[in-house]
Amino acid sequence: MKILLANPRYPQTFWSFDRVVKMLNKRAMQPPLGLITLAALLPRDWQLVLADLVVRELTEEDWQGADVLMVTGLVSQRSGILSLIHQGNERGLTVVVGGPWVFHFPEEALEAGANIVVKGEAEPVIPELIEAVTNRKSGLILQAAEKPDLRTSPVPRFDLLDLSLYVDMAVQFSRGCPFQCEFCDVTLMLGQKVRTKSPQQALEELKTLYDLGWRRGVFVADDNFIGSLSSARALLNELVPWMEAHGRPFEFNTQASVNLAAHPDVIDLMVQAGFWKVFLGIETTDVESLQLARKHQNVATNLDNVCEVINRAGLQIIAGCIIGFDAEKKGAGRRLAEFAGRTKIPEMFVTLLQAVPGTDMWRRLESEGRLLEASMDDSSGSQTAEMNFITIRPEFEIIREFVALHQELYEPVAYMERCFAYFSRMHRSPPKKRDQGIILSELRAVQTVIWRQGVVYPSRWQFWKHLVAAVFTFPSQLRRYFSSLVVAEHYYEYRHTIKAFLEERMNRDSTN
Repeated sequence: MKILLANPRYPQTFWSFDRVVKMLNKRAMQPPLGLITLAALLPRDWQLVLADLVVRELTEEDWQGADVLMVTGLVSQRSGILSLIHQGNERGLTVVVGGPWVFHFPEEALEAGANIVVKGEAEPVIPELIEAVTNRKSGLILQAAEKPDLRTSPVPRFDLLDLSLYVDMAVQFSRGCPFQCEFCDVTLMLGQKVRTKSPQQALEELKTLYDLGWRRGVFVADDNFIGSLSSARALLNELVPWMEAHGRPFEFNTQASVNLAAHPDVIDLMVQAGFWKVFLGIETTDVESLQLARKHQNVATNLDNVCEVINRAGLQIIAGCIIGFDAEKKGAGRRLAEFAGRTKIPEMFVTLLQAVPGTDMWRRLESEGRLLEASMDDSSGSQTAEMNFITIRPEFEIIREFVALHQELYEPVAYMERCFAYFSRMHRSPPKKRDQGIILSELRAVQTVIWRQGVVYPSRWQFWKHLVAAVFTFPSQLRRYFSSLVVAEHYYEYRHTIKAFLEERMNRDSTN
């Protein structure tokens, strides 16, 4: 059988980094890990064609002779998924849809023309899926009663990718999260019991990337890397010597909960292993909102101290934050701006709160009659999404604070001030990498930053002041510091996108 594996395009979001991707002469930040994981589970005698529409167009050659179209995607890829379902129907293919969007809306996918929906993780239902597509069955929703054991998971088919088109690669060590925050759908989809691969499996995946010639960043796509502390320690203890033996070919980033700060030995191992960025679920500094959201791990700690510990240890934090909680008082945006000012965190990932179908928050708001819609569109989960429930304080007040916050956070002088101060606080230098020569795409990005931030922008004097000081203050961190200036190009642009989208929506809503 010939299987066409397709990943749809998605709109500009906080995570798309469109401007940075172009500066690095790439097509996307990361490949579709779900699709290449699925590919490794399918029969070896099937012909597989991967079409990541984020990096290239679908061609007639892709469609030629295909028997089955398998599509995956996030909620933000909804339109692209529906379009691919329609194209598959037109060509008479069996259409299979999986991923986060269809987990929440399986019936919508079937109504749109999908023949088979895989709801949840694919590993346990692969035999059923193979039988169903072989016999061209239709109208099925496949969902396993139990979560899969990741220790039997094969190495994803990295060989199907054109590695040169991506900024980073992605691997996954664990699934699930031990916490149960009211607004989050991770435990809904992946469970509260954290399941992990073995350290040997993880190293085998990294060796595969190494053998394919990859020598850049790797995103460890766990929802909470320290969800199982013992497993994380076991992996890191194996990863540190592996990285040393291979000349430190990768730099890692991942996601974790704030209790990471309580485990300095784990942070130390992460830094030794080559981790340098961690997305941290801060959410808000308002204790009442944290309690309502059941973010107990945050309530029980001092968030400023948490960030200081992680900063000084040598990890760069991306702070995940939310505005719009029920218990929130006026000025939430101002409080987050002050938090950024105190902690000096350069990258603040702030979204408006949205109710995700099936979560505890969704069910609560539904029982209170406060849900505004039962569907989600391509902007869902991004900074341009509208809130989909009746808020306690005025919605426009929340949105205005949200827009103003992004304007303040990503005003160039403010960003550069935080960035310089953050790197200045690091007590730990990154492990030394084997010299891998000049990467031309990175050199091009450096030249672009120097031209824009050092010549064109009104903030150019601030740029040069900090850059010269950085050379003397933290020379070992200079490459990573410059990387933060590169990604700043995305933030400087995206803050205007947020403002334009949300102000247009407020104007539209106020006239209706």
